[in-house]
Amino acid sequence: MPFQKDWATSTPEILMSFSVNTNSNALAALETLNLTQQSLTKAQGRVSSGLKVAGAADDASTFAIAQGQRGDIAGFQQISGSLAIGSATVNVALQGAQSISDTLNSLKAKVVQGLSSSPGSLASIQNDIKSLISQIDSTASAAQFNGVNLINDAAAGTTTAANDAVLSSLNRTGSSLTAASITVSSQNLTSSNLGVSGINIANPAATLALGASYSAATGDTISFVSTPTGGAATTTTFEFVTDLTTSLTAAGNVAVVIGSTNGGTVANLTTALSKNSYSGAYDTTGNLIVTSGNGAVTTATSSNAAASTGITTSIGLTANTSGALNLVETAIKSVQTALSSLGTASNQLAAQTNFVKTLTDTLTNGVGQLVDADLAAESANLQALQTKQSLGIQALSIANQGPGAVLTLFR
Repeated sequence: MPFQKDWATSTPEILMSFSVNTNSNALAALETLNLTQQSLTKAQGRVSSGLKVAGAADDASTFAIAQGQRGDIAGFQQISGSLAIGSATVNVALQGAQSISDTLNSLKAKVVQGLSSSPGSLASIQNDIKSLISQIDSTASAAQFNGVNLINDAAAGTTTAANDAVLSSLNRTGSSLTAASITVSSQNLTSSNLGVSGINIANPAATLALGASYSAATGDTISFVSTPTGGAATTTTFEFVTDLTTSLTAAGNVAVVIGSTNGGTVANLTTALSKNSYSGAYDTTGNLIVTSGNGAVTTATSSNAAASTGITTSIGLTANTSGALNLVETAIKSVQTALSSLGTASNQLAAQTNFVKTLTDTLTNGVGQLVDADLAAESANLQALQTKQSLGIQALSIANQGPGAVLTLFR
């Protein structure tokens, strides 16, 4: 029996009609193609930039975190530059201090040579000593980097600060960020500060036998006459006083405060000597050897107004070699201390430089993990999207041909 449709009981069907005004198939194909094109544009952007999060529109929270880390990275990169300059400054100072240490060793050898030389050869040895002292000052003045001199803070045209603060880190506490520095203490290694500038083994020095029995009373004086070569003699008188308010017996005298102990008194005397172009250093027998930076000490006298013990007969003139040896030995120890300080600072800056570099690399890797694209995956995705794009264009082309089929109805 032939099939007959029961129009009364069957479900009504939607009959598709041909229309040249609305092409549903083409619209659907076009929508799919547009979505594919958008995905393709994003994939091409990731491949070309290497970033899966290139801006806030891609992933706002991840981009914000990455930007914050990029700011820290930029800061640490600048700190690396600061540490490089600081390390160079310290290393230049360290090399200068090592050179001065070598020069002092040579100076010590010359002074020792003077101990066993005849008086007639002392002048020749003194010329060598003078050259070595000049070399110390030349080295101290030249050891500067970027205008900072850590072994001669009084050098012309250089920083005169007592230390050099090197920016070394950025410390974050919660939302606050503070800068940290490594402070490198300067060292004054000039010949005058080391106490060797006035060494002259060819000229006599004053020997003061200020032993344990020495005591001073108000009004006691010690006078020195120094005579530079070819110049006029200069007399300097040091007067012992109870305190700095005590009236001096003569205008021009230098006040020396009497200490509570013999050692305190002698310490105050050596301080006063150094402030008036004299230097005082102990020899191996405990005598105080007084030298002048203005020439030979030609006369040394004392007055004993209050019959103090151990002063009237204790002053005499002697060869300056023993006193010079003590001065050099003291200077050598001072430079050794400076070398230790500068060496420690150099090692600290080197360690901090390595840490900042490692930290910067770690932060950079962290940002990369957040925003970098997986190019292998993006490459595969790009090829898939390009294929989908080709298929979408083909589908749209077929859909666009549909309305043309209606022309056959009118033939």
